[in-house]
Amino acid sequence: MNKENVASADAIQEKKKFHGANQNKRKKYLLVAGVIIVAFAAAYLIVSLVFQNRFLPGTTINGVACGGKTVEQTEEILKQETESYVLTLAERGDAEEEIAGRDIGLEIDFGNELEQLLEQQNGFRWPASFSNGEELQAEQLISCDEDALQEMISGLSCMDESSMTDSVDAGLSEYIEGTGYEIVDAVYGTRIRTSVFYAAVRDAVTNLQTELNLEEAGCYEDPEYTEDSGEVQTMLETANRYVGTTVTYEFGNSSEVVDGSMISQWVVFGDDMSVTLDAEKMTEYVSGLASSYNTAGQSKTLVTTYGTTVTVPGGNYGWKIDQDSTFTALSGYIEAGEDYTGEVVYSQTAASHDSQDYGNTYVEINLTAQHLWFYKNGSLVVESDFVSGSVKAGNATPTGSYRITYKQKDAVLRGQGYASPVSFWMPFNGGIGLHDASWRSKFGGTIYKTSGSHGCINLPYNAAKTIYENISAGDAVLVYTLSGTENSGTSSSGSTDSTDTSSVNAVIDVINAIGTVTLESESAISNARSLYDALSADNQSQVTNYSTLTDAESAYAALAAEQEAQQQAAELQEAQSQAQTVIDAINEIGTVTAESGTAISNARARYDALSDTAKGYVSNYNTLTAAEAAYAALG
Repeated sequence: MNKENVASADAIQEKKKFHGANQNKRKKYLLVAGVIIVAFAAAYLIVSLVFQNRFLPGTTINGVACGGKTVEQTEEILKQETESYVLTLAERGDAEEEIAGRDIGLEIDFGNELEQLLEQQNGFRWPASFSNGEELQAEQLISCDEDALQEMISGLSCMDESSMTDSVDAGLSEYIEGTGYEIVDAVYGTRIRTSVFYAAVRDAVTNLQTELNLEEAGCYEDPEYTEDSGEVQTMLETANRYVGTTVTYEFGNSSEVVDGSMISQWVVFGDDMSVTLDAEKMTEYVSGLASSYNTAGQSKTLVTTYGTTVTVPGGNYGWKIDQDSTFTALSGYIEAGEDYTGEVVYSQTAASHDSQDYGNTYVEINLTAQHLWFYKNGSLVVESDFVSGSVKAGNATPTGSYRITYKQKDAVLRGQGYASPVSFWMPFNGGIGLHDASWRSKFGGTIYKTSGSHGCINLPYNAAKTIYENISAGDAVLVYTLSGTENSGTSSSGSTDSTDTSSVNAVIDVINAIGTVTLESESAISNARSLYDALSADNQSQVTNYSTLTDAESAYAALAAEQEAQQQAAELQEAQSQAQTVIDAINEIGTVTAESGTAISNARARYDALSDTAKGYVSNYNTLTAAEAAYAALG
């Protein structure tokens, strides 16, 4: 055998020895591993058998740690816990009170509950219990004297009514000039929810719980709305939008400003965090504007063509604010947060906001002189004699400040027993107006006392035509009497005046005919006043029953004021009643769902059908708009 063959044989022999040694090592490892597994298995089984009679690790019963304890050991632990039990109450304001088990008859009755709990455990899952211990509850294990517990609770300091404080919802601050409103945080009071508190204490006691935090257990009557509530945030946004609005009403050279300081007096916050406007206060404000700036019905001062200053009684001429429409517009500006500068809403306008609202375009009518002047833009256009209403027939033209209602060409004036065609018709006081009178050949003088018109101002054709061509609807007509300007003649012939005695007696008779004053007496009183005012000063002094006329005027004014007040009260009550039905319909909407469409549409239709005044009393209108928005968002 050569050397190469010998070397090869040795190498093979060495490999066999190496593989044999490795196989022996693996057998040893497997043997050791098997022994370990068997040992662990045996240990697991032994421990599992132990936990057939003991509670698993991490186990608590009614809050008491009992892991690894037998039933007997657990009973002893629970007994000791019960005998020394004290419940600490953690109250608001860092106050603490205690309830001792001995004071409430705390007892433990084991029965067989612990055995039952032990039987329900799976002793073979003891490894898992180290990280996931069980919290067991023995419902009938611990009891107390309910009456003693109730008495103990009632005697606690936190249950003293005199020391309790109420929670307060979050809200808004007083209005801050230049800033608006800010949120005022909710206040958490100490008023106890008795039933919740009692249940929480009883539960803590029967579970041997050593501490009860009243706030965490929900034992206090907490605020419904806090500073983080969406309703409060919306209230802040709405209120600041309202008071951030500025409305400036212009009245000629004067103005009235409605800004945050005023609007804040109208803002009303509801318990449900709603924001509304006080319709009554806003109505008072608009009414105040009317009182300050309305001139309709008020007497006017006129410097006559004679140079004498007279007071013209009130009539239908002047500024008159449409209070309902102004209220509605003002509410709209504020709710939208929209600034506005301009005029209020008028139901009737005049020429000027200056002291003389009729401006410098007007017809001046002197009934005493039976003469008129028409001024346009301060310049005299025409003057003329005329014939006014017949004094003898009781149709005397009333004095007052009026406005041209409209003008009409070629009209036919109709009344009881007559139909008079005229070329130029310019009414200013109901059926009384300026017009031509082609049937007359004479004007002026004292014709009106015995042969006057039915109340209109009869004019020569050319004078009526000139006025018609230059006057406009809305222009002022100022009718007055002025002693000392009587004209006993006429413009074209010598018709003579009636005797003074006849005129005086006629006025006395008309005053006596007034009788008992009622709301139907207006025409008789007005007629008597016009007749009296048409007399000269000397003749007026001979009217022996003039006080009867003034008393009648006072009595009628009182009756009219009372009637107006009753009517306004009735209208207000009706508006409030109508508003209430809409308020109820809005409240019926409730939580908005996909099925709320009919209820929302019904509420909207009812609201839109209300008068502007009634709408102002719908206190939950914001709820309706919010419901509409929510419903629209549902798609």
